[in-house]
Amino acid sequence: MPATASTQPTSEKRSHDTTILSSGSDWLRTRMLAWPDETLYEGVASVATDRPDRAAVVFRGTTWSYANLVAESRALAHGLADLGVSSGDVVAVWLGNRPEWTVCQLATSFLGAAMVAVNTRYRTHELEYMLSDSAASVLLTEASLLGRNYHGMLETAVPEIATQSPDSFAPDSIPSLEAVVSLDSDTELPALRGYESVLETGRDRLEDEQRDDGRNSLEPVSDPTAPAAVFYTSGTTSDPKGCLQSSRSLLNHSAHVAEHLGITDEDVGVTTLPFCGIWGYNTLFSHLASGATLVTQTHFDPETTLELVDEYDATSLTGLGVMFERLLEYESFARSRVETIERGVVGFISKGYDETLFERIEEAFGFPVVQPYGLSEANSQIFVGDPADAMERRKRVGGPPIHPAIDATIVDPETRAELPTGEEGELALRGYLLADGYLGKPEATAAAFDESGWFYTGDLATVDDDGYVYYRSRLDDALRTRGFLVAPREIGAAVEDHPGVRSCEVVGAPHPRHGDVPVAFVIAADDKGNNVSAAALESFLDDRVADYKVPAAFEFVDEFPTTEGPNGEKVQKALLRGQVQDRFTE
Repeated sequence: MPATASTQPTSEKRSHDTTILSSGSDWLRTRMLAWPDETLYEGVASVATDRPDRAAVVFRGTTWSYANLVAESRALAHGLADLGVSSGDVVAVWLGNRPEWTVCQLATSFLGAAMVAVNTRYRTHELEYMLSDSAASVLLTEASLLGRNYHGMLETAVPEIATQSPDSFAPDSIPSLEAVVSLDSDTELPALRGYESVLETGRDRLEDEQRDDGRNSLEPVSDPTAPAAVFYTSGTTSDPKGCLQSSRSLLNHSAHVAEHLGITDEDVGVTTLPFCGIWGYNTLFSHLASGATLVTQTHFDPETTLELVDEYDATSLTGLGVMFERLLEYESFARSRVETIERGVVGFISKGYDETLFERIEEAFGFPVVQPYGLSEANSQIFVGDPADAMERRKRVGGPPIHPAIDATIVDPETRAELPTGEEGELALRGYLLADGYLGKPEATAAAFDESGWFYTGDLATVDDDGYVYYRSRLDDALRTRGFLVAPREIGAAVEDHPGVRSCEVVGAPHPRHGDVPVAFVIAADDKGNNVSAAALESFLDDRVADYKVPAAFEFVDEFPTTEGPNGEKVQKALLRGQVQDRFTE
């Protein structure tokens, strides 16, 4: 067990009381919190009380005020309650970035339920796994997004939606699922309930409460420690794990990020980061927690982004480095089109980017670029560069902790003994920002979270004399591709499901646009080797895994390089990676 390690910089501007109390598994994570006793719903509702007419979320030209957002979420909460959702239940949301996504999160928080954020890129198998693993009772979705047929994939995963009615819906395929709500009607899927009809039911219940003088009213559940959202991460195994995040963690961390980045109620942010991911989620709620406005899109498009920045006088822009690079290369880009931008967070997750890209972005946009570090188990933007620091320092992933109550230390990955400052090791975190373990996986939780409140991230990192934490790489060689963390074993297992494949090993290769893209080394099955090809495997994986998990290349080999270890032969992945390091360089 590591000793408590303070990572707060020594400069006066970050000199705070960092005392945090420890009592075994009852680790106190409420120190120095803005909202120690409020849920996500209550926190945003309190902002709406002060700024009811302030624009909260803007989507496709429609503006939702804080009052609109809270009123709609309250109505949806009543509609979901009519479907049987109550405290402790799980509601899955499979939507792109849009106000209804936010409304559902606030509605589930109102009810004391947890919302599972389903990745918008997921395919049938992944959706089926997540619904089953989370035991979701309700799914909120839409017909399609960016060419992905959500209704079609849903019918494959839950065929009963095409044969049963809403009132008799009881699928054997996903026994926990009691209702599916869609923004779009579909006469071929009779079990679907319309989002508007659920909302209308909720509004009717609210009117009944008012006529009844509130005697039978449905009041918001006030338990900030209960799970409010579940984020799935591949982690270090082939099975994704659901990270249970509470309102206390999510709401307070979002407020701290806003303070660190200087976001106020006068700011307007623009982002395409998916809300289903912890970084996009944190970007959304850091704006809502501070009374700011967030303009969002379902996907990135250079011209649309530039138009939105101009139309709404955006003051911040957050996204991946590749997004900023595409803006720079866009034919109508000019400094005058982004001159209102004062700040932003840029995610450089790829070894494939030239270091000069950082400098080009900063020069072209005119604001100090900072980089974030985060993960689903402990929120996003935990360590973020200080805009006042020199560029050479800000080029590194990470930085100072965004709040003094965040505790961090570097430990030996095997012994978990604390390492000296500056030495590389596994990053361990402790504080209010941690998830409360993995949903339904006590063994995995016990392996990652100890009784003293430390979470062992599985990331290689360093901490310097000023308390700045810098990410180095994943200890388990997981890939960071297109903004997502992916376990190579998960991809390899999917490839091995093909009858023509005997074995598969997946490694990362630097790509100038997408980060570390997966490359699969494949040993064909002896009797079916002539029936497997790169094209066949791509087609096989297309409806089984998200597109960013499909290998960028397939290498067919007779055997893998191995070495003898204490527990038998081990594949030498370093040699495999060495074979593809220059595959995608320009």
